[in-house]
Amino acid sequence: MGDRGRVFTWIASLALIAAVVALTSCAAEAQPEISLGETSAGVGSGASSKPADLPVVHDGDEVVATGFVLAEPGKPSRFCAPAPMSGVDTDRCRFNVPITGVDGKDLPDPVTLRGTWRAGTFEVIRQEPAPPASTPPDPAVPCPAPGGGWLTNNDADTKDLHRYVVDEHPEDFRQPWIAWPNGFPSGNVPTEDVARQARVMVVEVVHGELADVRKALESRYTGNLCVVAAGAGLSIADQAHVRDATEKAIEPFLNDPAFGIYATSAADKLTVDLVVLTPELVSGFSSLPMALVEFDPWVRPA
Repeated sequence: MGDRGRVFTWIASLALIAAVVALTSCAAEAQPEISLGETSAGVGSGASSKPADLPVVHDGDEVVATGFVLAEPGKPSRFCAPAPMSGVDTDRCRFNVPITGVDGKDLPDPVTLRGTWRAGTFEVIRQEPAPPASTPPDPAVPCPAPGGGWLTNNDADTKDLHRYVVDEHPEDFRQPWIAWPNGFPSGNVPTEDVARQARVMVVEVVHGELADVRKALESRYTGNLCVVAAGAGLSIADQAHVRDATEKAIEPFLNDPAFGIYATSAADKLTVDLVVLTPELVSGFSSLPMALVEFDPWVRPA
């Protein structure tokens, strides 16, 4: 199934892993001492060599973020990131930045603040209501319905399909997912009604002829099936390579609170959730395979 494309992908992956291993070996040697309060003065070619589209905050930039404010007697007010908490960590303001321009009272509910980033402090200019929480729409089924419509019998066994796609041919597929033609059942829907809702197993093909793949999958799965080309997405195997390489490379930074990382997730890239991305931190992250990392800072340029 697509041997030429598969060989090319594996050659590229092996080259990538070799490069990342070399980078990772030096990542733990000596990390620069960086605090979130440092300014951008003195940053040179290290930061400018990075991709220009990084959401970097420079000293004096206008910034925006949504979180809550914690004011404690005798201490500067802190603006707290909506970072997830572990079961043993009860400090909901562990990830924060100092702020000025607020009245010194707690704002326990989410609020959006706009202001200026100045020497590591968020100087508040304006306070706004937090945007309402939103749920992204369910992805549409990327295949047309068959002539008789989608089946409502959802009892088809997925084990053989999963084994074929994920275990036996991970280099040829992305992770299968379920689409709901009529929308995901929400609210207090009885279990038996959910069972009657049509759902479709979507299989994205990285390498292989779609007709051949569909024939192979239909012999292993009798439910609603949508087989489509994956486009630019990485295969399950290549995602595993990216995950292994980047997760090893990011470990030294997770253990250093100066970098302000509070969550990571990996798929086609490693997404790094952190407090703020300053030029100093970009320079500190230079040992990472930057082409495979996506930064999602909480405090962002306005």
